[in-house]
Amino acid sequence: MQPKFPSDSLTTLTDLVLPGETNPLNNLFGGELLARMDRAASITARRHSRRVCVTASVNHVAFNRAIPLGSVVTVESKVSRTFNSSMEIYIDVWIEDRESGIRNKANEGIYTFVAMKQVDLFQFLQLFHKPN
Repeated sequence: MQPKFPSDSLTTLTDLVLPGETNPLNNLFGGELLARMDRAASITARRHSRRVCVTASVNHVAFNRAIPLGSVVTVESKVSRTFNSSMEIYIDVWIEDRESGIRNKANEGIYTFVAMKQVDLFQFLQLFHKPN
């Protein structure tokens, strides 16, 4: 097996904060940020394992800075540690100053993902089938 490096699975998602994603203080909802972080980490896990992966846990999230309406938000994720079928994903969240273009770290998190065994669609649907 070839060694893999964090740069091999680095994922970068950049998006704008829109009005429907903000709280009454006009800052990005925490849950919206968690979802963005989860999406980036999911792509990272899939790139690393080449399998379908699911979120096993959110180990740590630090909401260090509010992210205001209209901000350009960049979520960067990479594998930090691996185990037999699970991996730890480190996530950084950056906001870009609209005038200077300078990026400042706003938040960070650590998620754990598990790579699933290959399951075909029929087997997957059987998991949810309830006999009458």
